[in-house]
Amino acid sequence: MPDSPLTLTVPEAAASIDIIQFKLVLGGTEEALNDYTNRHQLVQPSVVFRSFQQISWLHEKLTRAFPELVVPPLPDPPSSQRMDDQDYVERKRLQVVRFFERLITRTVFADHEDFVHFLSNDMTPTEVGQSNRGVLSFLRFNRVMRSNTDRGFKSYKATEPVEGNDQDTFHRHQIYILMLESYFGTIAESLGQLIQTREGLADVLAHMGDVVIETTQSKYRLGNGDSEAHRKAQRALDHKMQLFGLLMDELGFIFTRQGIEENMKFGDVMIEYKNSMDGLKTAFNARTQKLMDYVDSVKHRNKKRDKADKLKLRMGLTAPEVQATIAEEEEAAQELQTSRQEFDACQAKVKQEIQLFETQKQHDITRAIHDYVNLSLRYERSKLSSLEKAVHEIRQFNPKPVSLAHTLLPDEEESSTASSSTYDAKQQQHRKRRRRRGSRKHGPQAILSSASLPTSTPRKSKQKQSKSSDCESGDERDNDEALQSAAQLSSSSRVSPFIRYENQSRVHMSASYDERLGGAAGWLNSSD
Repeated sequence: MPDSPLTLTVPEAAASIDIIQFKLVLGGTEEALNDYTNRHQLVQPSVVFRSFQQISWLHEKLTRAFPELVVPPLPDPPSSQRMDDQDYVERKRLQVVRFFERLITRTVFADHEDFVHFLSNDMTPTEVGQSNRGVLSFLRFNRVMRSNTDRGFKSYKATEPVEGNDQDTFHRHQIYILMLESYFGTIAESLGQLIQTREGLADVLAHMGDVVIETTQSKYRLGNGDSEAHRKAQRALDHKMQLFGLLMDELGFIFTRQGIEENMKFGDVMIEYKNSMDGLKTAFNARTQKLMDYVDSVKHRNKKRDKADKLKLRMGLTAPEVQATIAEEEEAAQELQTSRQEFDACQAKVKQEIQLFETQKQHDITRAIHDYVNLSLRYERSKLSSLEKAVHEIRQFNPKPVSLAHTLLPDEEESSTASSSTYDAKQQQHRKRRRRRGSRKHGPQAILSSASLPTSTPRKSKQKQSKSSDCESGDERDNDEALQSAAQLSSSSRVSPFIRYENQSRVHMSASYDERLGGAAGWLNSSD
C-alpha cells in the first residue's frame, strides 16, 4: 500500500506525428504537497508536460540508482504508426498513470534528485532515455535484441559456509517468482485469445448486418409476393430486416469496444506485473552478487589466516614476516566484516521488497479484477438492452396477415372487413366468380395456391373448369365441393416458379417490385 501522501496524475495525453506528450500534475494533501515543494524548491502548481522518452530517462536513472529495489516496469514505447488512434493514445496514458502511481507511493523514489529534476522546470527536452531506434532501425540486421541473460536469475552456490545466508528461503522465492511470471503471462495470453475470438464474432455480426440490409435494397423481394394486398406486409418485413441488420452492427461494435477496454484495464495490468518480475530478478541478482563478494571475502580472510598460522609456528610472533602476515589477516577480516554488513543490508532490503511487492500486487490485482467484472457487466447490460430494444421495435410492426389463397377485388375489400361472421361465405362466392370470369375472358391464368407459388392452368383443367362452370350456372355447389375443386386445380402441373403469366405475357419474378406490382394491378383492373 502507498506510504506517501503525494499523488502524480496524468489527466491528459496528446499525440503528434511521432511523439506523445503527457500532462503530469503533482497533488496530494495540502500539508504534504507544501512540504514536498518547499524541501525540493518546486513551483506550485506543479504541472509539467513530459514525453515518453523523458519518462524513459527517469526510469533508467532510478534503475541505476536503486539496483536492489523493485522499480516499476516502463511501458512499451509508443508506435509512431498508431499516433492517430485515439484508443491507442488513451491506452498509453493509462499505462503511464499506473507507472507513476507505483512510483510516487515510494518515498525513496519521490525524494531522489533525478525524480525532483524530472518534476522541475529545469528539465530539457534533450534529456531522454536510450533508444534502440536508429536511422536504419527498420532493417532486420540493425535491430537490437534484448539479451535473455539480463532477465533471469544468477545461479550461484556458496562453496564456503557463511553466516546469515538464508539461501533456502530465497530459493523458494525464486521458484515463486517464476511461477508468478508464468501465471500472469498465461492470463494475458488467454485474454488476448478471448478478445481475438470476440473480435472475429464482431466482424461476422457486422457482415451479417450488412448482408441483411442489402437484401432490403435488392430488386428480389421477400415475403408473400408482389400483389397490392401484400405491399403493407412487404414494407413491414423490410423494416424488420433493417432493424435486424442495425442490431447486428451495434452488437459487433459493442464486442469490439469491450475488447479494447479489457486490454486497457485488465490485460495491460497482467502484462505489467509479468514485467515486474524483471525488477524482482534484478533485486535477487543484486543480493546474489553481494553473496559472491561476501564468500570471496571469507575465502580471502581464511587464506590470510592460514598463512599467518603457518608462519607463527615456524618463525614465531616476533618475526617481521609474521607481523606483516598478521596485519594482512586483520585487513582481510575488516573487509570481511564490511562485506558481511553489505550483504546483510542487501538481503534485508530484498526481503522488504518482496513484502512490499506482495502488498502492492494484492491491491492492484484486486482492483483490476473488480474493474474487469464491472466492465463485463456493463457491456453485457448494453448487449441485453440493444436486444430488448430491437425485439420491441420489431414486434411493433405486425400487420394483419393476408390469405394467399385469394386476392380480394376492390369492390369486395370494404364488405369483407364489415363483419367477421360473413367472411367465409364471401370467400366462397369470390372463388366461384373468379373461376367463371377466368374461363370466359382469359387464357391460361395463374392461380394463387396455398404454397404461394404461381401455377398455370393447362387445357384439360380448362375444359374441366368450363364444364363445371356451365353446371354451376344452373346449380350451386356446396362448400365442400368448392374446396375439393380448388385443391384439384392447385395440384395440376406447374410452370417455372419464377415465371408468371399475366394477360398472356411473361412476368419474371426477378423483375423490379414496381414492375411486378404494376402487372398485378393491371390484372386486377382487367378482371373487373
